[in-house]
Amino acid sequence: MFAPLEDIQIKSIYGGDLPKRMAHCTPDMLNAVRLAAADVKAAAGELILSDMYRSYDMQLQAHLDYVTGKKSAYSPPPGGSMHEAGRAFDLDLSALKMKLSDFWKIATRHGLQPIIDTPSAGANEAWHFDCRGSHGRVYDYYAAGKGDNFAKPYTAMAASAIVSTGVKVDALGDDPVPGLIQSGLIRLGQTIGDLDGRMGPKTRAAIQALQLDPNASNADIAAAIEKRLQSAFPDEYFVSAVHALAIGAAPPAFSILAAERRPYRPGAANAAVLGKIINMLPDADVIDQAFDLQPAFLGILPDKSLYLDSELQLDTDGWPEGRGKGDKYWQPTTSLKYADNTTSLNANKVPYLVLPLPTSWANDRGIHLGDYAAVIYRGKVTYAVFGDEGPENLIGEGSIQLLRALGQERLKPNGRIENSGAGPGIITIVFPGSGQPAHRKSEDTLLAAIQSEGEKLFTAMVS
Repeated sequence: MFAPLEDIQIKSIYGGDLPKRMAHCTPDMLNAVRLAAADVKAAAGELILSDMYRSYDMQLQAHLDYVTGKKSAYSPPPGGSMHEAGRAFDLDLSALKMKLSDFWKIATRHGLQPIIDTPSAGANEAWHFDCRGSHGRVYDYYAAGKGDNFAKPYTAMAASAIVSTGVKVDALGDDPVPGLIQSGLIRLGQTIGDLDGRMGPKTRAAIQALQLDPNASNADIAAAIEKRLQSAFPDEYFVSAVHALAIGAAPPAFSILAAERRPYRPGAANAAVLGKIINMLPDADVIDQAFDLQPAFLGILPDKSLYLDSELQLDTDGWPEGRGKGDKYWQPTTSLKYADNTTSLNANKVPYLVLPLPTSWANDRGIHLGDYAAVIYRGKVTYAVFGDEGPENLIGEGSIQLLRALGQERLKPNGRIENSGAGPGIITIVFPGSGQPAHRKSEDTLLAAIQSEGEKLFTAMVS
């Protein structure tokens, strides 16, 4: 049973939006957080997260903030934090409304482990919890003295978890594949000496001990070990698309998308307003494409509508007052123009959505600039227009007014933008061929058409 992610409150630090970073966390940790959140809620508390996944650059910034005294809590350099593997989170202790010792019991029940030894809310890092999974075996391996090239067992465990996502760890060399092979061998019970990113004789002997060919290519060895890990830890071990790219192979059957082993289902609040659309989902033509923020579902429904379940990041393009207001990617124009072919949509007044370039991405699916959409979040339905085209590696963006219509105001009283998105769990349904140039005579006529045409088309789908 999965608690919806939207029930978990989040806030942003280190220049990133937490819903955005949820996409980089391992499914087993996200599920553990879901379950822990449900238990905390049942005890009349709240689970509010302040940090989850960190990229290399985010971790470097956190470390520099510590070194320069900007923050007092210790942050290791890149390669030493479980945050970088999508296996750690920080929480707001004050929101728990329970003793930290009581939360420790909840966390432990769901496979979440504190980083400190005793539940003292005043202790440094009292807010930090890991989902170690099988990487805890690497910790134990180093704690037993079987490897000594890392200063602490925790650092070795973090390196194992990070490299196992296909991301390089500086201490293990530029190529992540030897490190992820060694990490897998240790977790499968082999003794190889140091986890150092080198395919030495001890590593080769451990590969042979698993009855694998030690002379095969590193990519083939890595793929074989991944299968062993998936079998050994079926409820925990997942790999990511970036991992598949790192080993030079097509995404295996146990990739992050396939490994959750359950069909897509929208959140309960959204499902309640989708009506007959729910019955269309099993027959959707799934669009299997990688994005920086991978959607929960992307496909073409049998009626040719585009269905997207994703986060919704902020787009401020076309906002006349947008320069220097907090969005460094602001542009004065939008792809869609009014009838004069000059005036752009105002992101602060028009609810518009963004679809990725190239133009053929939408056109090949019968969708064109100006088409209308229904957007649903937490059971609330609003309407939008396809008004801007964005980078080909991004999907799930919307204007200031679209987020506002979903109850997510991003314009501060001082006139600057809170540059963060919303979600996950935002469903966008685009109706191909629905836009009409006559609707774009002015902002007023477009706004009226977005509401009337969007509502008409959505009502026809659900009823």
